Amino acid sequence: MNTLLGILLVITGVFFPMAMLVWLSARMRRQPPPRPRQMGMWLAFNFVLPVGMVLLGLSLISPQFGASTVIRYATWAALGAALVLMIGLAIEAAQARGSRRSLPTGDANGG
Repeated sequence: MNTLLGILLVITGVFFPMAMLVWLSARMRRQPPPRPRQMGMWLAFNFVLPVGMVLLGLSLISPQFGASTVIRYATWAALGAALVLMIGLAIEAAQARGSRRSLPTGDANGG
């Protein structure tokens, strides 16, 4: 069962960045465009999550590989960074929604 889960994690970790780049391309065409900080966070997330998934998958496939202290710490560091980025992206999205609601809707003459 660990081997199957490891294989699925490795496959997902390989295809996730490509799928996310397609999603980001579509997202860039919609209005309002993402803020530069959001874009940087999405690109960082697109790097660290697949790295963590592939390392975790390889650790599940080969226990000797996962027994290495460096690999174990690198795996959890990458997955932890992905979690922190996801929380940051949620906060950014909430702030963006809040700022859109507070924008004035009248014209320049106050009407």
